[in-house]
Amino acid sequence: MICTRALSIISKRDVLSKRLRFVSTFNAQRKALQRNRAAKLDNHEQFDYLRNGIAEILADRITDISRDFPRIVDLGAGKGHVYKHVNTYTTSHVIECDTAKDCLDLPRQDIEGLKTEQILLERDDTLPFDNNSQELIISNLWLHWVNDLPKLFKEVERVLVPDGVFIGSMFAVETVYQLRVSLQQAELERTGGIAPHISPFVSPADLGSLLNGAKFCMITLDSEEITVTYPDMYFLLRDIQGMGENGCLTVAPNLLRRDVLTSAAALYHDLYANSDNSLPLTFNILYFIAWKQSAVQGKPKPRGSQNVSIADLGKMFGDKSKPGSES
Repeated sequence: MICTRALSIISKRDVLSKRLRFVSTFNAQRKALQRNRAAKLDNHEQFDYLRNGIAEILADRITDISRDFPRIVDLGAGKGHVYKHVNTYTTSHVIECDTAKDCLDLPRQDIEGLKTEQILLERDDTLPFDNNSQELIISNLWLHWVNDLPKLFKEVERVLVPDGVFIGSMFAVETVYQLRVSLQQAELERTGGIAPHISPFVSPADLGSLLNGAKFCMITLDSEEITVTYPDMYFLLRDIQGMGENGCLTVAPNLLRRDVLTSAAALYHDLYANSDNSLPLTFNILYFIAWKQSAVQGKPKPRGSQNVSIADLGKMFGDKSKPGSES
């Protein structure tokens, strides 16, 4: 009786833990719909300035690797921002993957010596490639919408060949903080509470931990702040929607009331306006490069195996700061 009851309790706890293990933050279907709508706009190219600029930086970083890649996989390729900037001396084939069909269906410009193909992903955390089949995977400002980043990073690690490389960019913490603060303060003043209208963003420490947890090595992170100015908050919101970056939280809050938006626009101007009355909006871009482990990579020496103390470095090279030392 006791044993049966104990097993029943353990079984129920196990089922509960599986149910609570993962909760989707974003509505993936809604996000794909938003991006498809943005791709259908007559002036959709007008909103590509940020992704095109970051894509050029990522493509340039590929050339820093002294290796040729038969093909490159672009996760969240969108309208082909990376493809337009890839150096044909580096690769001759770009495989573009995305969950937004209309983005993939847009015509690509013809680049001599460069082939492209498009693959529509059923899920954003599962890749349709064999184990150890790709040498380089890149992602440009798309990963911040993926619900299960640990799973996707493990998928990337699975697909890469040993010593394969994963390069990408993400929006990081403090991105669009001016808009976040203005909306929260306006909503608090008008309604007495706040709701999440802007998605959470990853921190450098969290991204490094996620990549390390997926067994990547030689991880390098760096960041950059890009500030774009707009004539007013409504132009700013139009551009965010044109980029396909409007919110898609699973627990969708109520729509912002008109009086809250009006108040937020006034607060934005009062708190952050430039001397010419334009409004700045900051995008914090986090870049990363990570490698799949391989036997050919250099390994750090075991801890405690050093035979020279840091305190003795001055003796080895000559401490010129001491009196009597040669100048």
